[in-house]
Amino acid sequence: MAEVLKFDGTYWNTLLPPEQQPTSEIDKLHLIYSLIVFLGLSLSKVFAFAFTSNIKSIKERAGTFLAVRRKRGQKERFGPADLYGLWHANWPRCRQDLHERIVKPCMEKIAVTESDLIIGDRSLKVRLKKLTIADVRALLDPVAVAAKLRHMAPFTYGYLYAFATAPNKYRRDRARRHASGESDDLLAATEAEDRMAENIHRARKSRARDESDSDTDVGEGPEDEAIGGLDGRASDSDEDWRKEFPGFSRNPTLAIIATIMMLAFVRNRATNALSVPLGLFFSISGTSSRVLNVLSNIGLSISVTTIEKMKTRITQDAIRLAIELITSGVLFYIIFDNINLYLRKFQERLTNRASMIHATNSAVIALQGIDKDAMNLRAKLALRGKRVKAKFKHIRPTKEDGEHMKTAFACLVGEMLVRYTPGSKNWEGRHAMLQGFLDAKPQDRPLPAERTDARPFGVFDVNEGSKKGVIDVLKDMQERSTLTEAQWAEHVRLMQGDWLTARNLRKAKAERVDDVDTMERLEYVEETSALWHFALQASHMLMRVHFGNATMDRTSLAAHKGLLRRTWDVAKPNYAAAKALVRHSLIARLLHCVIVLKRFDGWKDLKTWRPTLDELRQLSKEIVERYTLSSTAVEAQSAGDDWLAHSIYFIRDALIFCEFEDGVANADAGRILRVMKYWAFAFEGAGQHNYARECVEVLVKWKYELPPGLRMALEKAWFVNRWGLPGRWIAADLYLEQLNFWVKRVYIASGNGVTIEYIMEKGSASVEAFRDLSHRVANWSGDPDHHRRHKEVTFIEDMRVLVEEMIKDKVHTISRHEARPVPAPPRKSKSKKKSDNAPRSAIIDVFDVGAQAWQNGKFRQYIKSTTFDPALGYPITPPSDKSQNTEASVLDNGTVFDNCEENVLLYDGYADLHGDEELDGLASAAGVGALGGGGEYDSGVEGI
Repeated sequence: MAEVLKFDGTYWNTLLPPEQQPTSEIDKLHLIYSLIVFLGLSLSKVFAFAFTSNIKSIKERAGTFLAVRRKRGQKERFGPADLYGLWHANWPRCRQDLHERIVKPCMEKIAVTESDLIIGDRSLKVRLKKLTIADVRALLDPVAVAAKLRHMAPFTYGYLYAFATAPNKYRRDRARRHASGESDDLLAATEAEDRMAENIHRARKSRARDESDSDTDVGEGPEDEAIGGLDGRASDSDEDWRKEFPGFSRNPTLAIIATIMMLAFVRNRATNALSVPLGLFFSISGTSSRVLNVLSNIGLSISVTTIEKMKTRITQDAIRLAIELITSGVLFYIIFDNINLYLRKFQERLTNRASMIHATNSAVIALQGIDKDAMNLRAKLALRGKRVKAKFKHIRPTKEDGEHMKTAFACLVGEMLVRYTPGSKNWEGRHAMLQGFLDAKPQDRPLPAERTDARPFGVFDVNEGSKKGVIDVLKDMQERSTLTEAQWAEHVRLMQGDWLTARNLRKAKAERVDDVDTMERLEYVEETSALWHFALQASHMLMRVHFGNATMDRTSLAAHKGLLRRTWDVAKPNYAAAKALVRHSLIARLLHCVIVLKRFDGWKDLKTWRPTLDELRQLSKEIVERYTLSSTAVEAQSAGDDWLAHSIYFIRDALIFCEFEDGVANADAGRILRVMKYWAFAFEGAGQHNYARECVEVLVKWKYELPPGLRMALEKAWFVNRWGLPGRWIAADLYLEQLNFWVKRVYIASGNGVTIEYIMEKGSASVEAFRDLSHRVANWSGDPDHHRRHKEVTFIEDMRVLVEEMIKDKVHTISRHEARPVPAPPRKSKSKKKSDNAPRSAIIDVFDVGAQAWQNGKFRQYIKSTTFDPALGYPITPPSDKSQNTEASVLDNGTVFDNCEENVLLYDGYADLHGDEELDGLASAAGVGALGGGGEYDSGVEGI
């Protein structure tokens, strides 16, 4: 083919003189097409010549035609697109052929090319054999995945984007009304619905959502409101996808990503970056194997077999991470506790038998910032037996302790008044008031906020509920750690658990004192009791001492439970319900104290009250002086007013619990030890001797038998901070109980799959990774974690009911003219002869009763029976686990709380073991959640 045109300008000027040449564009077009018609050329040949010719002038024009033309202030233009648009618009009969013969073949080629790029991308492939927990946590990054898919498959992504985001009839009508400026009832109603939906969305963290699909999604009405953001963060973030897709209830980008990844997985099973996390999420969330097979068939999940292999791989990696910590040289401690799973009954005859799994769960937790010399075994052993110097005054609260508690009480009272007084949100300077009380709280030695490195160590097929059991667990831990016996026993190893675990370890050491080496003598073990179980027992103690009788004692917790219509079963109480009842009763009493001291007429005056910070400080101190001291309670009882005395004792006891919880939240071991002095007496006075002795054990050991470095390590080992935020510490054993909860209640297998082998291999050490994955998938898909919380308005209504009842009964005003006795139940006697003794009061000061018991020989007996003798070892006779306490019998009220030998509070629900985990700073009451038991407005009976 010639490189130049055969007919150049000279030819045409000769044939068509300049004066005869057309000047307008339309005339030129008519001339060209008349020539084409005259010469009998087809348009296809004309176009083919134009785009295949190498003649420079033609090629330049063809290139200009194929270039995107951009002019300032005008829309971009592309010649072929304009031409195709003309065909499509002006020749309707050929549209189908255009689609079938042009668009479809090109689309198929583009789809194959883009599909090849996707299935060839290594970052979208998960190799299960080398999968780690870090890999699982990095799988779901929707922003990165969406950007990658846009880059590798722009055509496919754009096609699906258009498919998913095209407005339906409802949205088109709405846009038309907005554009036309109409303001009819439908538009006004729609805008009101949008505003309401936005308010609901903004408040999603403070209440539950019950979302359901409805028929309005087909375009006939407003759509339901979904929750969640593309980037996995809260939906009220700056990148809220609703701004891009107004009116949509579901994020189109998620649907596009899922569609492309499903298609890629169907074509190539190795491209499983979405099907792996989704498949694991479905499995651990309880999806049946049949449903999983269906999801696998459509490309949304990997197969059931692969999921099980993945669980095993994640568990192995979790244990590997724990072993890495143990062998890294970083100081650590191990916390372990029993985990019991009921399986089934069998032989259902007169002698029923039950099948259960009794195992031990554990976690390894790093101790950052502790000197390695703290684990010097010789220094620890050199101090054994020094407790012989201990005296009763060393466990008795000092004057300094009393001043500390009074200051702490005033700050706690002030904080609660600022938070919970009706109408307090309208107080001027409320934030400054709240911050003022928080800053004024006395501190001892709080830990700086840092994220705790806690790693699940997995379940052991051993029941640690006996001396033999704890010895076997320690041996299994040493073997799993990969350390030799010599390496395991050459340094102090901190072991933490509940009272029973610590007791069994102490007894095992006492019985093995003459064994062959340090490993067998268990000398390397430094056991300590964990804090959450102290709080659990303290909740039991509060219920035992103050539950009372609703008929005879209007200040009892039983009366308040009835007024609030808390329907939980007293025969099977749970921890969260008991804790919530105590806290809410305390808040209501404090509000009533304000009414009494300010001489208000009632609840309405409280709602319109507008105090200053100085007024609140003075009022808080006055409440502490009048309603928390034993002397005022004794005065009330002397006047025959058991109701007022009971309320004073309750306020004091409940505030001590709040001080303990706030101390845990701020990781302040000094505050914890002060509370233990009071609880050593209170537990003893209430008849809970095991934990009374455990409080004394901690106090005596801390003073006499721990080197400073080891003492610091043990104090730090009490606390875990999952988030690295100030005020967000929790008790270490609560962390382990949360792991137990997820093992037993959430990520447990079904049917015959519940075996100890399955739990050890696939469902114990991996639960933290499972929980993190569930959180990420839920946030990614627009359904973030949020558990039911009572609305604040419901809580305030509960407070009103309690306060108005106390106003009617004049609870916090001493009754000098009419006695208000609360008689104790009669003593149980084998003799039928009636006793001549005067009726006893059921209201006692458990601190006073407990202090008398310890002072009258029990403390000296305890020291004598637990002191190590370098020549003789530990005493042969350990302290008795059962003690008689005739004073505590007046507290018996015929409920399960009378049982002081066992823990009667259940803690197998989500609310029992979790608090307001999404809140921080001033958003929720300080300390709430550090010991579980739900949020500040929870009643403790919510499901998981």
